[in-house]
Amino acid sequence: MRILVAGLLGAIVYYVWGMIAWMAIPLHQPTMTGLPNARAVTESLQQQNLATGVYVRPWSDNAADWHDNESQFVQDHQTGPLFSIYYQQAGAAPLDMQLMLRGFAIDLLAATLAACLLSGLSPRCGGSYARRVGFVIGLGMFVALVGHASYWNWMRFPMDYTVAFVIDVIIGWTLAGMVLAAIVGPTEETAPATTAPSAGRVVDKKRPAAKPAPVATKPTRNDALTLLAALQREARFLDIVKEPLGDYSDAQVGAAARDVLRDCGAVVDRFFDVKPIVNQEEGASVEIPQPYDANRYRLTGDASDDAHSGHLVHHGWEATQCKLPQWTGSQSAALVIAAAELEAS
Repeated sequence: MRILVAGLLGAIVYYVWGMIAWMAIPLHQPTMTGLPNARAVTESLQQQNLATGVYVRPWSDNAADWHDNESQFVQDHQTGPLFSIYYQQAGAAPLDMQLMLRGFAIDLLAATLAACLLSGLSPRCGGSYARRVGFVIGLGMFVALVGHASYWNWMRFPMDYTVAFVIDVIIGWTLAGMVLAAIVGPTEETAPATTAPSAGRVVDKKRPAAKPAPVATKPTRNDALTLLAALQREARFLDIVKEPLGDYSDAQVGAAARDVLRDCGAVVDRFFDVKPIVNQEEGASVEIPQPYDANRYRLTGDASDDAHSGHLVHHGWEATQCKLPQWTGSQSAALVIAAAELEAS
């Protein structure tokens, strides 16, 4: 649970820093500029009917040309210009919601991975907060070197463009590391308990075994209420479900539901870590395990008992964990989903 919380908070910090680096401070903008006479260049590329991909100039599919000083490839490479085009045939909105969500998902995976690596440090390597922050900064420097610095060398990206990205990555992971290191520390190593009597020890078989001390009964409540309380606390789930939606337009309902669905998804992922049962695209041809478990695979259409393949209609879902928080409140409040909020006067 601690790793998931740290990954989420670290991703938020890194995501916000990315917004600042691109939109609030002049870190990347000075390293890029619009293409002069862009319309003419665009029309020239469109006339070639290029597919989405990466195009490099100069280029030769013949490896021998790369070492032949008389080849057209070497001559073009020496005289220039050299450029790479990352070409996407179809247009898209500059900052659509899908793009932003994918960006956050990537940051979330990276921050959660960093939290996992932090938790695996030995107490000697990660015992102090400063060492843990330094470890995450090292991860950021590693990413900057193998990613942006490598592109500067092999793809000849401009130096100022590369330096801006290196600074961006290192500062971002420094800020995220300060959050991750405050939440996640190394796993404490404990010595295994010895249950067998030591050699030469005399055991008094006549003495009755000591009675265990009574354990106080902890208040409990149904796990379904615990999940419902978390959905209300973190996503305001009940507020929108119980709201008379007929008083609002479809646009207002959709705008409110977007945040609720996003936050509900975060709660479900944190508690259950939901993954697809079949990790393939819908419509793909999938082999049916023999014998198959009817609880994991549901056959539709003209299905027979000896069917061995089919087309995926829905990938299914399964939980890889179930980590609901333990109820620590009183037994009398076990049915409370969300406490009433009062403003004292």
